[in-house]
Amino acid sequence: MKTGVFKFAALAAATAMILCACGNNNEKSDAGQEVSASEDYTIRIATMTTGFPLPMHHANKTGVFEELGLKVEEEFFDNGPTINEAIASGDIDIAGVGGMPAVSGAIANNSKVIAWMEDDESSVQIYARNDSDIVSAGKGSIDGYPDIYGSAETWKGKSVVCAMGTSSQYTLLAVLETMGLTQDDIELINMEGVSGAAAFVAGTGDLYVGFNPQWSECYNNPDEYTCVATCADTDKKLNTVLIASEEFCENHPDLVVKFLEGILKVQNDFYDDAKYYYESMYEWQNTFGECSEELAQYTVDLQVMRSLEERRKLFEEKDGSCEMQDTLLSIADFMVSNKVIEEESRQKIIDDKFVDSSYIFEAVESLSAE
Repeated sequence: MKTGVFKFAALAAATAMILCACGNNNEKSDAGQEVSASEDYTIRIATMTTGFPLPMHHANKTGVFEELGLKVEEEFFDNGPTINEAIASGDIDIAGVGGMPAVSGAIANNSKVIAWMEDDESSVQIYARNDSDIVSAGKGSIDGYPDIYGSAETWKGKSVVCAMGTSSQYTLLAVLETMGLTQDDIELINMEGVSGAAAFVAGTGDLYVGFNPQWSECYNNPDEYTCVATCADTDKKLNTVLIASEEFCENHPDLVVKFLEGILKVQNDFYDDAKYYYESMYEWQNTFGECSEELAQYTVDLQVMRSLEERRKLFEEKDGSCEMQDTLLSIADFMVSNKVIEEESRQKIIDDKFVDSSYIFEAVESLSAE
């Protein structure tokens, strides 16, 4: 087990001074008041077999959580919407999800966003078969978006395999918007990412949308498939985050902080050592399928680790908000414009302070004191 070297001293004073409008509820984060009730509690976490939850899984597998005195039970899900259902039923405490499910979860469950995982714009990709007219049209036909293949004419009417309510749907809508199209202009085949990829390879649909490594079969066979667009090819932001249930935050704030300490330790190790990050990703993605060294490296390149300082700054207040909240609200705005949610729901999550900065600030402060 590699041991990370942390340089937190410079962060401690700054963290202690921050009061973020993104939901800094320090009055409920007094860890000392909850230790007796929390010491025997098993944290139930939800992960997916994609690239971004690696730090959660790795912290659990390598004993980082155990070293912090945490008991963690890991459960795997297909996507964010199924995780939100599990949180609603009281079966999950903390989860890694995409930006769109994070917004939906805040609306439906009053879930709290407690950490930024990774940027996600490039990892959600849309593939077409190479005999598609979208591919043959090439790039450059869409004004202002030079890296997207095809045009409104070639995309319109296509059948698209995509999981609704996920970052895949968000990416699809973002790409369609660049051409002046909406979901009404295509036929959406609602399928979970892994089974959807298998169906697409077997001949279902004209296009497939998924996140890594769901699209690995397409990526590994460039003679048959082409990536025709990603969210990064549009002007929309997309990220993955950690969310926690409202009940868990209220009853076990000390465990939320300790959990974040474990995640931050692993992320910082990965940030400091690119080779260690790659090796861990290679092992992780070969746990559930076959992943080449090239694909593991590609995944690492897509999901670049941020420094601890950068992660803390994502929650710092600026002009009454913070970058984390601004990013998720830009996703919420897009969901409103595409009639996925109502404007009232967007305002509700702001009023409910769905981004809670208090836990990550406390976790950074605790690490700084080590």
